[in-house]
Amino acid sequence: MAESVIVLRIWRKGPRGPELLERLGQELGRDDVVADDSGVVRLKMDGRGGKGWDTLRDALDRSGSDWREWLHLESRPPR
Repeated sequence: MAESVIVLRIWRKGPRGPELLERLGQELGRDDVVADDSGVVRLKMDGRGGKGWDTLRDALDRSGSDWREWLHLESRPPR
């Protein structure tokens, strides 16, 4: 199956960003949702274009209603 790489970035310092990433990992059933030293997470998601992005966005929404205050999700790729 085709994959897409989607980038998340932690906006703010503090414990909430890593907490949200941990919850996101639980939602996705993955243990690789960890930011690098500069606060960036690159995730390979199944599906090209917007499919993987939609899956990730839905999981973020389930992870916490405040995720937009702590994490930046790159723009949705074109279909």
